[in-house]
Amino acid sequence: MLKWLEPRNRKGQQFYNGVAKLARIARKRSYSTPVLFLVIKHYADRFGIVDYINRIIDWDEKQWKISPGILGLSIIYLCFLSEDGRIPLYKIPDHLRGLDLTLLFGQPFHPEDFNDDLYATFLERLGEIGSLSILAGITDQVYRLFNMPQSSDLNSDTTSHVMYGEYPDHEGKDCRGLVITNGHSKDHRPDRKQLKTGLIVDGNGVVRLVCVLNGNESDSTWNTKAIKELKKRLGGDIDKKTITADSKFVSLPNLREVNSSGKPVKFISLVPASFFKKLSTKVRTLAYEKGDWVDLGKCCQNLQAKDRATYTAQSFDMEIEGNTYRLLAVKTTSSDSTIQHRLETEQDGVIAITKDAFSKSFACVPDAEDAIKKFQKKTKNAYFKASLVIVPIEKEKQYRGKKPEVPREKEIVTKYEVQLRDIIPDVQRIEQFKRSEESFILITNVPHAELSDRDILVKYKSQGVVERSFSRLKRPMMANTLFLKKPGRIEGLMALVYVALLFQSIMQAMARHRAKVLGELPKIKYAKRKLDGPTYDLVTYLLTPFEVLSSEESMEVSCLVPELEEHLNLLLHLVDAEAC
Repeated sequence: MLKWLEPRNRKGQQFYNGVAKLARIARKRSYSTPVLFLVIKHYADRFGIVDYINRIIDWDEKQWKISPGILGLSIIYLCFLSEDGRIPLYKIPDHLRGLDLTLLFGQPFHPEDFNDDLYATFLERLGEIGSLSILAGITDQVYRLFNMPQSSDLNSDTTSHVMYGEYPDHEGKDCRGLVITNGHSKDHRPDRKQLKTGLIVDGNGVVRLVCVLNGNESDSTWNTKAIKELKKRLGGDIDKKTITADSKFVSLPNLREVNSSGKPVKFISLVPASFFKKLSTKVRTLAYEKGDWVDLGKCCQNLQAKDRATYTAQSFDMEIEGNTYRLLAVKTTSSDSTIQHRLETEQDGVIAITKDAFSKSFACVPDAEDAIKKFQKKTKNAYFKASLVIVPIEKEKQYRGKKPEVPREKEIVTKYEVQLRDIIPDVQRIEQFKRSEESFILITNVPHAELSDRDILVKYKSQGVVERSFSRLKRPMMANTLFLKKPGRIEGLMALVYVALLFQSIMQAMARHRAKVLGELPKIKYAKRKLDGPTYDLVTYLLTPFEVLSSEESMEVSCLVPELEEHLNLLLHLVDAEAC
């Protein structure tokens, strides 16, 4: 030790004592492992993830230093560790340092054992199986392993993932496997190639079906695939579920698939504008002509809020290709302010472009009339029409160049200005606009006896549950931006990301169920909110300060926030991980 660090050469003995204490602690406590990882390990053990992966992949124990199951579990852990979603394979050992790998994997591994060559081979083998097949063997066990009420509701949607790189060999007719290419980007990055995720969650937010899709695969194609897979998995119980999806679900091929078996797949969706000879326009027109709107009240959450929208509806039974569907025309007050703002903006815009178009005068009346005709043609689709008038204006003629020594006589010329006289609303177009904005048309094959009009509306509005799942999938799940170059490896990685997403959805569903059962929960100031209806983000926020400090000699749980220490058992109970 340098002389200046020795106690006798330091004026403050306290500094040396503090450094020595830290050194002793460091020697005793070699590893610091987040308690959240132990919850994930507990879930993985319940599902038998390690054995399951080892079973579905073709591998030789003599050739693999670490089993595929352990490699897969390590990636699942890292999905909960990465903050920016960017962990290259070669950097995984760096993120494993400081963790108790014996505690997490049951074997005394060293971080350097987890090299990128192993991961590359493992992900390629996993990708060959396909994400849909991999997850099928896991998601079907959820309600057998976790004691919470099942939901009969299913919600479907897709999202996109930006890919960095060219991927020249992974698109086109000659490509085998996952196609990485340009498509409709929900990340608003049309300049980048992409892949997509198709996801179905139930009413509890638990992942039930998830699949990696080609970058240019349409939502309609995904829905066809999802319907077939649901019928395969649910079999005779398919009529006990109701799937809710956006308007991409509604197409004639999908409706044929819905009705292709003895028991039709029950669904609720939005009718797209172009579907079946503009059916939505016909139903909307019929509803407004009939005018028999039935009050459905406020919808759908925080009903006591003052600004909550109210809804009215009319129901019609119509036949499409021999099958009867229920068309629900719904009118809402939620768009009133939007409609008013849009019309005011449109009116101000007409005034502005009129002044700009006729800022200069014309030499003769025919020129002015010709300009008015062109302007009216350009603005024919506007909700407001400009009433224009041609006004003659006498002006003194202006000469160019240097003024002559002898002043010229004043010459008066007549110019013609086009002035705005009035703004006239196009009543018919404005009424059509209001109708399209304040109303929408739902379609379902669920009978009136099973669900009322209000129930249909409430279930359709529950689509937010799948959107929230996508927000978790984007961050920090290693899926925001992907850097792997081979499609097989990417599909294998995405399958593991989906397992992590499943675990997140279970944590939230269990926490909400048990919080409801417990009733009144203690207030935790650190949470800055009540534990009623806890989200995954809130639960992990409260678990993050807890760590397991371990060494060869001892193991203990430490908390960086002392006020949370007494709540650890409650938090573990909420996520059904007391035994972790």
